[in-house]
Amino acid sequence: MRSPLTALAAAVLIGCTACTDISSINESSHDRRSFDLPGDSLVVDAGGTDVRLVTGDPGRVQVDRTLTGKATADGNASWSLSGDRLRLRVTCSGFVPDCGGLHVVRVPPRTAVTITSDAPVRAVGPTGALTATVSDSWLRVERPAGPLRLRAQQSVTVTDATSADVRATSDERKVDVAFARPPDHVDAEAAGAVRVTLPPGPETYRITCDCPTKSDPASPRTVVAHGTTAQVRKAP
Repeated sequence: MRSPLTALAAAVLIGCTACTDISSINESSHDRRSFDLPGDSLVVDAGGTDVRLVTGDPGRVQVDRTLTGKATADGNASWSLSGDRLRLRVTCSGFVPDCGGLHVVRVPPRTAVTITSDAPVRAVGPTGALTATVSDSWLRVERPAGPLRLRAQQSVTVTDATSADVRATSDERKVDVAFARPPDHVDAEAAGAVRVTLPPGPETYRITCDCPTKSDPASPRTVVAHGTTAQVRKAP
C-alpha cells in the first residue's frame, strides 16, 4: 500500500517536471552553422521543424536555426551534415504549449536538393532541381528555375516558376502552380482542387483535364491536371 509520504513525493516530482516545461515557454535561441559541401547535390532530412530553403554561397551550406520554448532545452534539437546529407531535428514531447523550430538553409547555386520533412517547407528562388516530400503539412515554392518533383500531404503552391518540367501532387488538399515562363511539361494532381496558370503568349499546350480549356493536340508542350475540380488557364 502506498504511503501518504510516497504519494506526496511523487506529486512533487510530477509538479517539478511540469515546472521545468513551463519555465521554457518564453525561451528562444538563435544559432548559425556552416558546412562544406563538395558536391552539387544536397539531401535534407528534417523532422519537427519548419524549413526554408534559399540560395547561398558556392561550396557551402549555411544554416540559421531558431528554437522556441522547450526546443531550447539540451538534447531537444540537433543538426549535422554527413557527406551530402543534412539532418535537422527538433523534438517536442509531452504536453508543451510552446516548442518549435525554424531552419533557414542557404544552398549553393544550382545545387540539386532533395528534402523530406514532416513540417512546413518553403523554398525561395531555387536554381537547381528540387525534389520535396512533405508529410503532415504544406509545401510552397517561389520563383523556381529547375525541374520540380513536389509532393505534400496538404497543399502544394508554386509561384512565378520558370521551370520547364514540373510535377506536383497533394494527397489531401490542393495544388496551385503558376508560371512566369512557358513550361514544357506540367503534371498536377490533388485530392482537392487543381489550378495551373500559364504565362500569356502565343504558346499552345496539349492539355489533359476535365476543364473547358482549349487544347492543341499537336503541341509538344503538355499540361495534365487532375483533381476534384481542375482549371488550366493563361494569365491575362
